[in-house]
Formats: sequence, C-alpha cells, structure tokens
Amino acid sequence: MADEKEKKSFSGKPVTGNGQAVPNQTDAKISADDEEEELGYIELADDVIAIVASLAALDVPGVVSMSTGFREGISNFLGKKSLAKGVRVKVTGHSCRIAVYVTVEYGCNIPEVAMKLQKKVKSAVDEMTEYTAEYVDVHIEGVRRREKSELEISFNDPEEGKPGSIFN
Repeated sequence: MADEKEKKSFSGKPVTGNGQAVPNQTDAKISADDEEEELGYIELADDVIAIVASLAALDVPGVVSMSTGFREGISNFLGKKSLAKGVRVKVTGHSCRIAVYVTVEYGCNIPEVAMKLQKKVKSAVDEMTEYTAEYVDVHIEGVRRREKSELEISFNDPEEGKPGSIFN
C-alpha cells in the first residue's frame, strides 16, 4: 500500500492505484477557467448575440418589427435575410453593448415598451450566452399599426354568403 502513495503522474502529482490524481489543497482550487483550458474554449459570434437580442425584442408586446439600416436594407433587397436584423452588437471580453432598432405599435406607451425591451434583451443575452449585456440602447425608428391577423379580419369584415364562410 505504501507503493500507491509513492506513485507520481507525468505532472509530478501523486496518483492512486487506478491512475487518478490524489486531491490536495491546490487541486481543490481548480476553477472553471482551468477546466476550460483542458477542454478548449467556447466562442460566440457577434451575430449569435444579435439573433438572441432580435428574437427577444420581437417578443415584447408593442414591438411591431425590427428596423433595418441602409446596409441591411440592401442585403434584404439582394435576398439575404438576417435574423439579426435591427441589432448591432459590440463585444468586449465577456460583456457587450447592444443597440436595438425597432418599430413600435401605434397607440402603445413608447417609453414603457422601450424599458420592457431593454429588460427582455438584457435578460435573454445574459441567460442564453453568459455574456453580460452592459448596455441595451433602444432606438425607436418608427410607429405603425400592427397588421391584423386573418382571424381579426374575418370578425371585422365577414363575407356572408360566400362558400366556406362560417356565416352561411
């Protein structure tokens, strides 16, 4: 049994009979950073953070759509759709600054929608990416009425007597 305590690994640390390192005080201090070095690292593209922010923004009541800038407008014209539309992200280390460009629904309380938007985007980015959204800047680019769904249209403008109508 004394031989097991004398065995050393390639790193010079003591090992047990099955080859596992014997824990000591310095081994107990191994952090996630040390584990990251052993397994590799995880890197998120800025567009991933932008997509998370865009989808979170669209979930906020009162947000009709994401606005596009000139560059994104040309990309859309050329047929390149982007889920990160209307979001700009600047990453520094594990923190980021996000600018969100939206169109809001006519009749809503715009400052209230903007505050909900900031909270929702910050929360989504923090939880899903583990990056810290230090700032979420909201740019209201326009106001418009929300498009009515087919169900709303059918209730407001029923076409009675038409084949397939529920009012026959």
